[in-house]
Amino acid sequence: MEVPEFLKEIGNALGSIPGVEAVAWCGSAAMGMADAHSDFDFYVYTNAPVPVESRRAVILERSRHSQLNNTFWELEDEWIDREGRRFNAMYRSCDFVLGEIAARLEHYSAELGYSTAYCFSVANGFILHDPRQWLDTVQERLCQPFPESLIRSIVAKNRPVLGGGMQSCYLAQMKAAIARDDLISLNHRVAVWIASYTDILFAVNRRYHPGEKRLLMYMESLPGLPENALEDIPRLCTLAGNLSSPIIEQVTGMLSRLDPGWRRPGYNSPVLGPTSNATSHGWRPLSASQARQRSTGGSPTNHLSHF
Repeated sequence: MEVPEFLKEIGNALGSIPGVEAVAWCGSAAMGMADAHSDFDFYVYTNAPVPVESRRAVILERSRHSQLNNTFWELEDEWIDREGRRFNAMYRSCDFVLGEIAARLEHYSAELGYSTAYCFSVANGFILHDPRQWLDTVQERLCQPFPESLIRSIVAKNRPVLGGGMQSCYLAQMKAAIARDDLISLNHRVAVWIASYTDILFAVNRRYHPGEKRLLMYMESLPGLPENALEDIPRLCTLAGNLSSPIIEQVTGMLSRLDPGWRRPGYNSPVLGPTSNATSHGWRPLSASQARQRSTGGSPTNHLSHF
């Protein structure tokens, strides 16, 4: 994708602020998936605190409305330019970024859901400003083969909480919520269940988790999926709105289709290969072309090898 000139100009302006190491254009617009609700996202990587006064000087001359120094999630600045385009700049410490990446790729640390979403966001940015090639080096690192130890760690962290063994697993909590007529609790448990379920799916396919937005679309690109996974998740979301729905049966069925893909005898490689009898395990098999891509670590084009 060709980066629009106005984004290059903003990227260079943000990059001129003291303390800024690199700037990347990220988000749905950068991935070619923008809609009427999308804005233009910048990740601004910093090696020192960036004063709000310096950011304001860059933003105010390019905006008709702005809201600076938001700290609800990350440190963010938001603005709307004179053409009505919406922008969001998120400031991230280089040290924090390197620590997050090391936690996944070196220490194989997993989270409950979205374990590699931060890696995804860093890997899939279009570089606008990077004079010392810091971000380019980081992105190249993220294009390396997905660590087997990280896959196993994500499965070990997320599978028990889905249901079937732990006393306090999400499935048990869903049953308790239904018994208590607690629809809010049920909805929350379903949301975190999906987060952990998809964390496993992306990991065993050696892909970074994209986060919760447009999740089904990203899942469509995965080489291996449990049967009916793309239909199961929307159905589960629908059932979460009704305490008398067959949601427990739905979750139990999804687990029965999830487990055989990585619990099969002789488990060695987490993604089903072309020689596996994948359909007998309830998983969709890899095509020959997908198998070839997997064996070579994927394509590093545009740093999307884990897309």
